[in-house]
Parts: sequence; structure tokens; C-alpha cells
Amino acid sequence: MNRGNLMMPEDDDWETGDAIDLRHYWNIINRRKWSIIGLAVAVGLLTTLVVFDMTPIYRASATLLIESQAANVVSVQEVYGLDTSSEDYYLATQSVVMGGRPIAEAVVDGLGLVEQPEFRPQQEQKRPLIDLDWRSWLPFGMQKQASPSPENERERAVDAYLGKLHIEPVRNTQLVRVQFDSTDPNLAARIADAHAKAYIESTFNRRADATKSAAEWLATRVDSLRKDLQASEANLQAYREQEQIVDVSGVKALPAAEISNLSSRLLEVRQALAAAQIAYLQVAPAAGQEGDLLGVPALLADEGMRRARDTQEKAQEAVAELEKRYGPSSPKMIAAQSELAQATKNLNNQAQNVVEGIRKRYEAAKSEESAIEAALNRAGQQYQKIGRKESKLETLQRDVDTNRQLYDLFFKRLSETSATGDLSSARASIVAPAVVPRAPVKPNKRLIVSIAMLLTLLFGVGVAFLLASLDNTVKSSSDIEEKLKRPLLGMVPLLKGPALRAVSTIANGNETRETDPRFAEAMRTIRTAISLDNLDKPHKVILVTSAVGSEGKSVAALNLAVAFANGEKTLLIDADMRRPSIGKMLGLARDAPGLSELLADSARLAECVIGTGVKDLDVISTGFVPPDPLQLLSSSRMASALKVLAHSYSRIVVDCAPILPVSDAAVLSKHADCVLYVVKSDATTVAQIRNGLGLLERVNAPIMGIVLTQFDVRKADKYSDYGYGGSYEAYASKS
Repeated sequence: MNRGNLMMPEDDDWETGDAIDLRHYWNIINRRKWSIIGLAVAVGLLTTLVVFDMTPIYRASATLLIESQAANVVSVQEVYGLDTSSEDYYLATQSVVMGGRPIAEAVVDGLGLVEQPEFRPQQEQKRPLIDLDWRSWLPFGMQKQASPSPENERERAVDAYLGKLHIEPVRNTQLVRVQFDSTDPNLAARIADAHAKAYIESTFNRRADATKSAAEWLATRVDSLRKDLQASEANLQAYREQEQIVDVSGVKALPAAEISNLSSRLLEVRQALAAAQIAYLQVAPAAGQEGDLLGVPALLADEGMRRARDTQEKAQEAVAELEKRYGPSSPKMIAAQSELAQATKNLNNQAQNVVEGIRKRYEAAKSEESAIEAALNRAGQQYQKIGRKESKLETLQRDVDTNRQLYDLFFKRLSETSATGDLSSARASIVAPAVVPRAPVKPNKRLIVSIAMLLTLLFGVGVAFLLASLDNTVKSSSDIEEKLKRPLLGMVPLLKGPALRAVSTIANGNETRETDPRFAEAMRTIRTAISLDNLDKPHKVILVTSAVGSEGKSVAALNLAVAFANGEKTLLIDADMRRPSIGKMLGLARDAPGLSELLADSARLAECVIGTGVKDLDVISTGFVPPDPLQLLSSSRMASALKVLAHSYSRIVVDCAPILPVSDAAVLSKHADCVLYVVKSDATTVAQIRNGLGLLERVNAPIMGIVLTQFDVRKADKYSDYGYGGSYEAYASKS
């Protein structure tokens, strides 16, 4: 069971690793509860003094009904440009207007508020109990005394007035509350009513001014529109006379009818031309060859060609018949051949005549098509010319119609505005006049004091958590385990006065030494932990060190030696050659030989070992302070001395210097069986403790655990050491 160099597991608290420890937060608050409460009470008292010295403010309220749609005899919204389609926007707009500077100036001037002390900030007022204005504390000669002009006084009065005015629309209604704060309740009521009336009057004036401006603008606009109308009518008439237009629709109908007739005729001509072109294309290639013409379909369709061909065929038949009967020399044969020749000639002549007729018909159709196209083109140009005139005429006519409509509309509006110029329609009215308030609206003294104390409590709690987060010391066993991951051997309670002197000396012997029972129990607990750590090979050389000085290391070493002496022969060695204290606590002579003489071989071991008066407890003091303690402690004589002493004593407790300032503890740890690391509660930082442990770990020092000294058991519960103080009290009462 060797616990040297034992490290606590990092996940020792795995079951509640993510849980919120509310008790931990409560302990942080509970630790500084009296400071937090005291601060809250002090701030509450100071706030009470300030609040009760404040001047009470009274608030009067007048309620207005603002109608977004008034009962107008004649509607001129188009002229004013006023959009009342949204009641919410209209009411919000009127609320802003109501709280504007112009109405405030009218009320200030109407009620003569410039002369009221409340609206004269430059006038000296009653100084409050606590004046936050640093200028008021200057000597009288250093305070700037300026006489403001009447304009500045009025501006300041208006600014003060606006600061006390509150315009509050009532949600989902057409009501608006005009509220005014004042130290005088009667004045507050007067001003609230006066402001509401001033708003109503300004509404009347604004609408009257708008009506007047609208009438003037309409008159100017009507005159301009009259001139525009006359000019457009003159342009229309001049264009009619210039183009000699009487009825543009009748003039436009003639070319339209002509275009229609020509289009129909052109269609017919093109059909005839197509037929003539087909016949012409049939006869044109064979026009010079008589034999070829007889087979053209266009010629075969001609009646004359059919008769001539019939005649030719009959002549051919006669020639053929006579040739068989009479022979080629017969007169009848000659006559028949003559008739055949004449028939053939007539057929060819008829073919030429038909071809010529086809050609003439084709050329005539082409000429007629060109003529009709030219006539249609001229008719179209004439129609377009008339259309342009019609378009220009319509444009001029539209200008006349538009100007006439605008003129009629504005002339009607001008007549309506002039007829209703003296008629005012109210949109706002007072439905609830202001009543003189009986109770002040502010300051709410109880609320202010409560809020101040609550905020102070929250601030105090925040500061407590901030200090707790910035505090990087160990105060409890949980801190040792969580922050250092080292076992805790014991917690030595904090002692003061006689109790501290009792544990710092043993000059009167063990029988008369009265120590605090909690302290004695803590030392016995540490002794038991060391004794049980390795039963097979007990720890003989026990080194006691700390990170820095003044951590109670020497007191712990002395009392641990006393605890071991109660049953075992024990030797206490003061190896702190930098600032020795064991000899002082035991009242030894300064020139008594000690460890330095023993290591320097200037004294024998028997001369250095001194009895303490406690049974089985001896001590070796430091002796003279050497110039280089580390050289003596690291010498071979130190190791030899400890080996020799180990044969004579069951336990050797060595008190050495802190590890951070010097390396004496690192050197002596090589000869120790276990090292006790002393930490002062609520003083030594975690960084210092870890640095010291790191130095010891580098030399493989057998660190057994942590001893927490100067632990205030009265605050144990505040540091999550549950029932620590109560347990000691209960144990002491039973002993």
C-alpha cells in the first residue's frame, strides 16, 4: 500500500461531472453574505435620503378625441393632399404634432410660463441633500454668472416645458391623453387643458391656412388651364382651315372605296394574266416552227384551228384515195394535192394567228396589271395622306378635350373651396378636462429604494462570484482533490493567541501542554495516515516542506513529531538553514550545536541531539547559519547521518526550507521515505502549489500527500466541507 506519488484520477467525480452544484454557488454567496447585505443596506439608506429630499411631481391629464374622418360639407382632401385612410397613422401623426415645439411655444407664451420659477433653470433653486452638479460646489467667485437674454429664457422655458409634457395615445381608440408634470398640481392641470386647447386651435388655423392656400393655388391653376384650353382650340381651328377639312370621315371614304374596287379588279386581272401566261409559255418556244405549233394544247383548243385541221385531214384523205385509184399523174390527183397544199397553208396561217392572239392577250393582261397596281398605289398614298391629317386632327382634338376637362375640374374645385372658405370642421375635442391631481406621480419612493437595494444585492452577488472566480487558492478538501489531484492527509485548524502559542512550544513538557483538541486530532490523523501507508516498510524519514514560507510548515513538523513520540522514538531535525524556527519554538540556545555543525564535522552527533522534555522525542536544531546551506545538505555526511540516526529512531521528521525559493527540499527528498507537502488554506495559490509539486516530481520525490494548514473550521461549510466544524465540536464535547 505505497501511496507515495499517488495522483487522484481526473474523472473521480464522473457521476456528477455535468451537474450544477447549487450548494457551491450558495456557499460563495453565504461566505460574503454580510458584506452583500451591508452594502445593500447602506445603498438603501443613501437612496432613502436622496428620495425623500426629492421634490414631489404631480401629473395632470386631459383627454382628447381625434377623429380621423371629420364631417366635411365639401370634401377637399384632394386639394390638401391629406391621407386619412389609416387611422393608426393619422393618430400617430397627430400625437407627434401635438407634442411639437410650435404648440409648446404657444402655451408658454399664452400662460406666461417664462416667469414661472419651474421653467427658469438658471434661477437658483433649493439645493438638494446630495447635489450631483459639480458646478454648484465651486466657490461663488468661480461660478459663472451670466444674464440670459429674453430669447434664451424663452427657449429654455420651452425646453423645460417639453421635458415635462407627455403625449400618450390610447391603444385601439381615437383618444389621446395630454399629460403634464409639475411641482404645482394646479399649474399641471391648467397647462394640460391649455395644451389641449392650443392643439385644437392650431388644427383650426392649419386647416384655414390650407383652405386659403388651396384657393390661391386653384385660382392660379384655373387661369393657366384657361389659357391652355384657348390655345389648343386655336391650334385645332387653324389646322382645319389650313387643310380645308370639313368632314375627315367623308374624305377618307373615297380612297377607301377606290382601293377596295382596284383590289378586286387586280385580283381578276391577275387570274386572267396567269391563264394567258400559261398559254403564252406553251406557244413561245415553237413560235418559229410551223410543224411544232400543231401539237401545242393551247392551239388545239381554238375553234378555227379545229376547222382548219378538219379541212386538212379531209384533203389528205381525198389525196390518199385518188392516189390509189388514178395514180399520181391524174388531173384529179393534181387537183386534190393542190387542195391539200392550200388546206395545210390555211392551217399554218391559222396557227400563226392563234399564237399572235395569245401573245397579245398576255401582253394586254400584263399592261392592265401594271396599270391597276399604279392606280392602287396612288389610292393608297392618298389614303395615307388623309390618315395623317386625321391623326393630327385627333391629336389636336384630344388636347382640346383634355384641357377642357382639367379646366372644368379645377374650376369646380375653386368654386367649392371659395364657397366653403369660412367653414371650419372640428377634428379634435376635449372629452375629459384635466383634474387637479391629489397625489404625486413621482418619485415612487418605495419602488426606488427597493430597486436600488435589489440592484445592490445583485451587484454584490456578482462581485462575490467575480472574486470567487479570481481566487486561485485552496480552502477545502474538495479544492485539493479537484485542483491539485492529490490526496489530502489532513486539515490543520487555524489557531490564534494562546492556542497558537501552545502548539508552538513544548518547553513545559507533554503533560502540561494543552493544545486545541481539533488541532491534536488533525495531527493524529496525519500520523495515522503515515503509519498505515506502508506497514511492511514503515516510513522512517519524513520530510516536511511547502511551496513558500509562512505556511505553518514548522509548526506542523513539530506537532507531527510530538504525535509520533507518543509511542515511538522520534527525532525532529530542523533542516531549514535559511530561516530556522524549530530552535526558537523550543527555546534552545542560539549557540547550541546543531545540524550545520554535524555536517561540517565540527561537533559530534551526541552533542547535536537535544532532548525536548517530551518522552521519546529528541531534536537537532539548525545550529549556526552557514553561507551555503545547499552544499552541506547535499554532502555525503547528510546521507550518512540519516542512516546512523535511522538505527536509533523509529521516526525522523525533517523540517526543511520551502521548495520554490531554494532547492533544499529537492536535495533532501532523495533521503526521505515520504514527503509531506504543506499548503496554507486560503493563501497559497494553485500555481505556486503546482510549481512546487512539479519541482519535487522532477527528482522523483516520494510525495505522499497534502497537509492543509491554518484551516478556519468556522467557515468549513462555506467551502463545501460539510459538517467539518460541527464534527469537531461534537467530538470535543464527547471527549
